[in-house]
Amino acid sequence: MFHFNKGHLTDPSIPMWVLKTKGESYYVNHVDCSVPWSTKETPDNPSTKGSIRVKNCHLVIDEDNTATIKELTVMNSIRLNRKKNPIRLITSKGNQLRQALKNHKIKHGMLKVFGGGCGTSWYVVSIADEKDFLFLSLTVDGLRKLMPNEDYYTDYEKDGRGYQLETEEDFEEELYDN
Repeated sequence: MFHFNKGHLTDPSIPMWVLKTKGESYYVNHVDCSVPWSTKETPDNPSTKGSIRVKNCHLVIDEDNTATIKELTVMNSIRLNRKKNPIRLITSKGNQLRQALKNHKIKHGMLKVFGGGCGTSWYVVSIADEKDFLFLSLTVDGLRKLMPNEDYYTDYEKDGRGYQLETEEDFEEELYDN
């Protein structure tokens, strides 16, 4: 299933489309679909009024952040079920995230801050356990899981990308973080 991302209208650094599959959301710049699809209208939903639904398909996201939806083969299904990627989280609430990680002793990688559109700061961290994501999502406002196709996901690993936050003072200097 996929739909237009209204967040793109206020911050162009946010990809235009949201694809949802197997409980995961992927944010992409473009969608190519070569299989039959139908629409799903949700007029009572406060945010997404409608979406495009595709069944029994294989989703591939390339290096240009373009999603290609094609027919699902048996081999693709087997290969997709074996793949595991690190869990990376993003939020604009760095202090809340740091406090939750510290107070609940959650194992995590380095915490990095990236500049986004319209002066927004985005805080990205890698965690070890999927269960910790559920807990953090209940305690940190606006927290979501990054997908491997997103720029912040891959930038997290690159040297020189983002600013690593390591000390209490680093967070206290973030004046605009709530």
